Amino acid sequence: MFCAISGKVPRKPVLSPRSKSVFEKSLLEQYVKDTGNDPITNEPLSLEEIIEIVPSAQQAALTESTNSATLKGNYSIPNLLTSLQNEWDAIMLENFKLRSTLDSLTKKLSTVMYERDAAKLVAAQVMMENDAKSSGLSESPQQVAIATREEFLQGLLQSSRDLVARGRPKAVKWPILKGAELLPAQDYSYTVKTYPYKELNSLMYYNKWVFMCHYRTNTFHFTELKDSKSITTITTPNPQTGGEQPVIASKGSNNRLLLLYPGNRIIIMDLETNTLLREIDISSPNQLIYVYGHNEVNTDYFIWADSKGTIGFQSYTNESQYIVHTGRSDVEYSNGALHKDSLLLALYSLDRTLDVYNLSSFDQASSRFPVGEDTKIKEVKFADNGYWMVVKCNQMVTCFDLRKDVGTLAYPTYTLPGIEVGTVVYDIDDSGKNMIVYSNESKSLTVHKFDKKTKSWRGDESNTLDLPSETADFTDIEVVCGDGGIAAVLKTKDSFNIVALTP
Repeated sequence: MFCAISGKVPRKPVLSPRSKSVFEKSLLEQYVKDTGNDPITNEPLSLEEIIEIVPSAQQAALTESTNSATLKGNYSIPNLLTSLQNEWDAIMLENFKLRSTLDSLTKKLSTVMYERDAAKLVAAQVMMENDAKSSGLSESPQQVAIATREEFLQGLLQSSRDLVARGRPKAVKWPILKGAELLPAQDYSYTVKTYPYKELNSLMYYNKWVFMCHYRTNTFHFTELKDSKSITTITTPNPQTGGEQPVIASKGSNNRLLLLYPGNRIIIMDLETNTLLREIDISSPNQLIYVYGHNEVNTDYFIWADSKGTIGFQSYTNESQYIVHTGRSDVEYSNGALHKDSLLLALYSLDRTLDVYNLSSFDQASSRFPVGEDTKIKEVKFADNGYWMVVKCNQMVTCFDLRKDVGTLAYPTYTLPGIEVGTVVYDIDDSGKNMIVYSNESKSLTVHKFDKKTKSWRGDESNTLDLPSETADFTDIEVVCGDGGIAAVLKTKDSFNIVALTP
């Protein structure tokens, strides 16, 4: 046994009942006299609580040999030995205290640096709100005053309730895969991250649009589709004259285009007129990883999040910005997903970190959801029922029930059977109950359906579509749906094909 302070075999070993660690008696007694705490756990400890250990004959011999044999062989003055030992004990005790102090200061410094960055973001928002209010005093008295953060969050809640009050959306009927058509391949830029956007039509169907971006010769070519009957192409010049390519292209409300460039610069375009509306520099010390504009809730603002979990809402038309979460220092997110009611935001990374943030309450702690070992998160999506969160991994589907305790599964994790990684790609529709799988080996599409009674997935081998043998190997698939039916977008790294699946 060795002393937890000096690392040496103790001459007079004692035990601390707090940390259950062994110490040299003189070192522990001196530390307790100085601090009143256990050196390891920092819990209160008194001298009376220290337990002396009676060593065995073998341990006593080891102690004698390691502590005094060399000294006795070189020195004959007992007082000198005792003095040297006492000085050594004092040095070891002081060294232990210095190490403990250094660790404590290092943690405090890290916390202070993080809090400073967070305070800078909040201060920037307050200054911006004050500037907006000051400028508003000199303008027309009919101008609407800038809302406080609390007023903004109340407005967000009310807008979400208004959407819920419209009723539950209808489920799109899934097709039988017969006679479906594979449309010609089109190019796209996989380095530009895009997000699907949804709108609830008058018939209470969610139209989910895919927004594919192809960047060529300083021009954007966007392909939009919600089903096989609604495919449009939009061409717009790059507003950055230097030819810099955006990191994210996301379509917001009222036909506005959000383009995120390196350095956290966001450019807002009007897609109807191909004109630049605004340029915004988001004052975050970290790179933005998510930019999205909801089409039904809080449509005057878009949401952004950075890699550390700082989350803000930014006005499309003025300088109003509201930070609702100031982030954390122990994460490195790479992507996000917004709940249909715009009150929950999932931020995640490839290393299985998945946190859900409540956007209706300022700086409320996030909830960490466990994801299986030895896997990578490809995508997170919230189902249209409002309480399922589906996590897509390589060959595995995990679904959490948000109505229950954090981490509770809606059904057992499903692994696509008998398939090697990379040989298939799949996607799940927004109901969370229909899956379409493409096999690069058999060049076929198959529908899998969720069985509510057994809480499991089952493949429908009778509902299979064989594509031409010369069809390319695909790396991803995305399902879109609208009142005109369903379509699948099959992607490689630089092109995509649309498969019409209209029933």
